[in-house]
Amino acid sequence: VGPDPLDTGKFEEACGVGVVVSIEEIHSTVTKVLHENMEAILEQRYHINVGNLCGQVRKRHPWGDAKATKEEIEKRLAEILGPKTEADNVKPVKTKKGKPAKSEEKKVAVATVAPPSEDLNPYSHFPEPAENNKVHTEIFFSDGNIWRAHNTKEILEKHLMATGGKVTTRFPPEPNGYLHIGHAKAMFIDFGLAKERNGYCYLRFDDTNPEAEKKEYIDHIQEIVHWLGWEPYKVTYTSDYFQALYEHAVELIQKGLAYVDHQTAE
Repeated sequence: VGPDPLDTGKFEEACGVGVVVSIEEIHSTVTKVLHENMEAILEQRYHINVGNLCGQVRKRHPWGDAKATKEEIEKRLAEILGPKTEADNVKPVKTKKGKPAKSEEKKVAVATVAPPSEDLNPYSHFPEPAENNKVHTEIFFSDGNIWRAHNTKEILEKHLMATGGKVTTRFPPEPNGYLHIGHAKAMFIDFGLAKERNGYCYLRFDDTNPEAEKKEYIDHIQEIVHWLGWEPYKVTYTSDYFQALYEHAVELIQKGLAYVDHQTAE
């Protein structure tokens, strides 16, 4: 961001706009990378750094499917090397190298660092549905008490029964404007996680501000969601749950955890 006008072409190129990397392209590049590293593969067998191989493919296809790349490499390694032997299951012992003689020519060691697991699978840090009982957030009350919101065992069991244990997410835009690049990131997480875990993602319109909402925005949002390749499990609206939200509010008030503020704007 600066005083100069935005170069849309360079921006879109850097973001990968319009770039489609097919599975066939990934498979072809995996073949080339494995061929280039075949000597090391045959020598190190299953001790080869898979992350490094994935990184070599990713350099050529930055916008390719990282998960598909890793799966294809592991599949091809199994085809090349066959079943694991007893030696393959033994963790290699690192040996300290002695200092080279002064007369020897200095060699530059190129360190190969495996990319973080989040780069290979950006959804790896999300818990499975049955493990979703950690503290989500902390709420600090005026009396000094702290409520650490999390799913109780009973609530989690009820949820798992209703969802069949599948990952269930939602993309909840407000229908009072057009989508922007930040929404694309949210869709990548919401729809992407559900797809990666064979779950469901709802497109839920957060229609809580009727004065600013238009049918034009609802149509635009659905059009962009489909244009980006996502398919909602269902389309729902926050207003569908107004009665349930009202009942929860009453329950919180009765428990002394909330109150109605009757102050005027003045």
